[in-house]
Amino acid sequence: MSSFQVPILALILAAVCIPVAFAGSEVIVAAQEAEASVVPRSSGLKLVNLPTLSFALRAAIKCTGEAESLTLSVADTFTTLGKDEISGRRSAETAMTVPGSQLTLAASSDFCLSDDATSADELTVSGLATAHASLRCTDEGTASVHFASTPLQVRLLCIRESEEVQVSPSEDK
Repeated sequence: MSSFQVPILALILAAVCIPVAFAGSEVIVAAQEAEASVVPRSSGLKLVNLPTLSFALRAAIKCTGEAESLTLSVADTFTTLGKDEISGRRSAETAMTVPGSQLTLAASSDFCLSDDATSADELTVSGLATAHASLRCTDEGTASVHFASTPLQVRLLCIRESEEVQVSPSEDK
């Protein structure tokens, strides 16, 4: 046998010997728009660093057999709900706080610039991150895993320092 035939044979045997059931099982994930405040940045910077964001996630689940676990994730942040938390339920919800360091930067040349008060104070961006759901089901000893994902929408609000108006006390003459 050649060196290429052995790995191919091993893959074929693994595919035949490992039963997987897919019929009747599914997961759908949805997320509410996240909102965050940012401070003005220099006009030379075209990228906006994101702060920590909170996402509200909801997954609709359906298994043939029993739902074993549901994992919801955004970037490197995840939550796993076990069998006791999802058994007999058609959906599950969770809130997830994701550090800005795990998220990509938003690109904009006209949002929240420190030296341009007329730059936009609001920016809505879709797809900076993605929510993923992984549903593990078992049916008569056979396990299956089902996946879904959705792009997340983020609304950024520019928080500018308010200009303080100095009022001098009136003098009586």
